[in-house]
Amino acid sequence: MNVQVKKVYRNSYLNIISALFKKLGLPQLIDHLVPVDPQCQTRVSDAVQAILYNVFDGRQALVHLEHWAQEVDCEKLIRPDLHPSWLNDDALARHLDRLYEAGIHNVISTCLIHIYRKEGLSLRAFHADTTDKTVYGAYESASLEALQITHGYNRHHRWQKQIGFGLVGNEDGIPFYGDVHDGNRSDKAWNPEVLSRIHEQFKQAKIDDEWIYVADSAAMTKETLAQTKAANAFLITRGPSSLRIVKTALAEADAEDTTWSDPFTLAERNGATYRVWETASTYEGHPVRLIVVESSALDQRKGKTLEKERTKEAELLREEQARWERHPFSCREDAEQALASLKASLRPRFHRVEAAVEEIVRLKKRRGRPKKGAEPEVETLYFLHLDVEFDQDAWEQARRKASRFVLVTTVPKEWKGQPMDAQEILKLYKGQISVEMNFAFLKDPFFTDEIYVKKPERVAVLGYLFLLALAIYRVFQRRVRQFITPEHPLKGPGGRKLTRPTGRAIFQLFQYVNVVLFKLPDGRIQRSLDRSLTPDQRRILQGLGMDESIYV
Repeated sequence: MNVQVKKVYRNSYLNIISALFKKLGLPQLIDHLVPVDPQCQTRVSDAVQAILYNVFDGRQALVHLEHWAQEVDCEKLIRPDLHPSWLNDDALARHLDRLYEAGIHNVISTCLIHIYRKEGLSLRAFHADTTDKTVYGAYESASLEALQITHGYNRHHRWQKQIGFGLVGNEDGIPFYGDVHDGNRSDKAWNPEVLSRIHEQFKQAKIDDEWIYVADSAAMTKETLAQTKAANAFLITRGPSSLRIVKTALAEADAEDTTWSDPFTLAERNGATYRVWETASTYEGHPVRLIVVESSALDQRKGKTLEKERTKEAELLREEQARWERHPFSCREDAEQALASLKASLRPRFHRVEAAVEEIVRLKKRRGRPKKGAEPEVETLYFLHLDVEFDQDAWEQARRKASRFVLVTTVPKEWKGQPMDAQEILKLYKGQISVEMNFAFLKDPFFTDEIYVKKPERVAVLGYLFLLALAIYRVFQRRVRQFITPEHPLKGPGGRKLTRPTGRAIFQLFQYVNVVLFKLPDGRIQRSLDRSLTPDQRRILQGLGMDESIYV
């Protein structure tokens, strides 16, 4: 029996992503939104899948994609009878242009709403934020409405050519809304606009329900508050320390008769404890709740600032000590006057300073040798003596104050039959980490490296496809985490127990899964794994509702 090995594919985890993509019904949805061109050998869904799997494989998007397609099992990953040579640069460019013409924002928005429905995800609360991504090259477009790739300052205050990403998603990091916007767009302008767009998405999906919008301090504007109300939503944001109502709340929280809550913890890695105190106010005509939060985990940046202030103050006091110990006064009156002036000018935050006039009687120095039998002359001088001591209580109090921040919210104290106390508001706000983790994905060189296209329109489309890849990644991670528990963890590299594995950690478990294509004597092609799957690999597939058939 003459069986030939036709090809060996290193498919690893791509087959799982492909199976998930198809289970979600995304190929059919994309081809419905951007109809198949009968003159093309490929469909838009083919191009989208090829780009996404290329991204997940740790490749630079669109760089030698046709060559990469020869190395993976395209017929299994995308669809039967798809030849890798059809995924050439010209075909991909045409499909990128067709996606742009069809309205790439609407296409991806429809896909994200579809994912939420298929997964049965809650629409209760969403976390919003923006980030930037550096791009290179000279991009030209004949359209003024195209994405504006401009120079601007990034989060690290570096001047660069960039585009912006906006994301709104749930606590699992699954985007419900995403956009690719101009590189110099401000968050203050973005927040009210995105609230309006999400409201439109809700209406298109025939969803008429209240929801909560969680954002950073840039959302604390008159326009955002007004648009939140218009969008049938409630706002949770961090109050900027420059606002008068925030300063007032912090001052009232510092009063001796303020009744703080008992310390409590949230499910966080740092194990911080919190205390909260709540008051009410109005801002630009909108009634708001102000929640002062005190955390045992001092913000790293604020902690460094305090340390610098303490060190600077200690150096200044040492200089004052040395200066006045070298400066004698001839009369007590002058010394007392200088002491009063010194006490008025010294306002140490972290040290206790005791200053007093010290009288010293000493021999008066004269030139030459004294006469024999002459009485030695003495003089009385006055010095300012400073006794400096570190004030531990003042330091701890300063740290406590620095660890306080104010949350501003329009959420009522009871919502949908559930108490929405200060602790619950804080818990929702702390979920903001989910959207920040998504930015780590969008900036990870493994997934999204440099963008090599010439037109801003194609940059925009590629950016939106990155957002779709992010959504698939988060859905995959969420599904696996539902059946991986501390009681039944996965075994990671080096025997490490994985109780809440990241998608990338799960990818590593399938890194060396290869598929062998055999050509049988009768001409048929048969696929087979080059080795048996491990118990953990089988467990993951079973938990996802899959089996070896996704490979063979």
